[in-house]
Amino acid sequence: MKSFYISLVAVAFLIVLTPLAEAAVIDGVNWADDAYAYSASIQNFGGTKMSEDAAYEAWVVGPPDADANDNGYAWDEGDPDYVAGWRANAPSEYLVVYFDAGLADVEGGDLTVWFYCGPDAEGMLSASTDGSDYVNVGSFGGGESGYLQGESFDFDGLFEGSVHYVKVARETNGKDTGMFFDAFGGTAVPEPATAVLLSAAGLIGLLAYAVRKRK
Repeated sequence: MKSFYISLVAVAFLIVLTPLAEAAVIDGVNWADDAYAYSASIQNFGGTKMSEDAAYEAWVVGPPDADANDNGYAWDEGDPDYVAGWRANAPSEYLVVYFDAGLADVEGGDLTVWFYCGPDAEGMLSASTDGSDYVNVGSFGGGESGYLQGESFDFDGLFEGSVHYVKVARETNGKDTGMFFDAFGGTAVPEPATAVLLSAAGLIGLLAYAVRKRK
């Protein structure tokens, strides 16, 4: 019986120590996994248009990475052009990012978008659980050109189920309305570490129940 319990603990530890499959969840933050869809003129600041051939994964996937010296300004010498968005005169632009691990609707902010924009820029953020039906979550914009800002959004009961698709769309056009996105991050549902621990605890409970039945 003692060896049985030792095996039980070993199995539980193997489950807990199994590498998590969701690589985009880093330090508890669920970052966008992919640029799912985008309009024709979506580009980085240098003018390279987003396409399957361009290395756009670095532009909007994962944590913010356009401000290499971390001073809040994007266009210092040496800062990488890891952003994607639209310039001043490109109407009807949009970008959709995909989260493999769904975003949670928790108390307070559920998603933060890091971006740079002109003082007259305005965008609309909407989200979807299935990639078909989108619900408007809120508008954002109006910044000092070149400086990074973060805007938080609260899903506030708008969705039944976890959000996998987030869309940003242009609302204003013309001078000083350019907008470039660096990163999208929120809370995973369920948090992978929590799910693993719960799975391990559940297995221990089931095996312990089997032992009691044997007795």
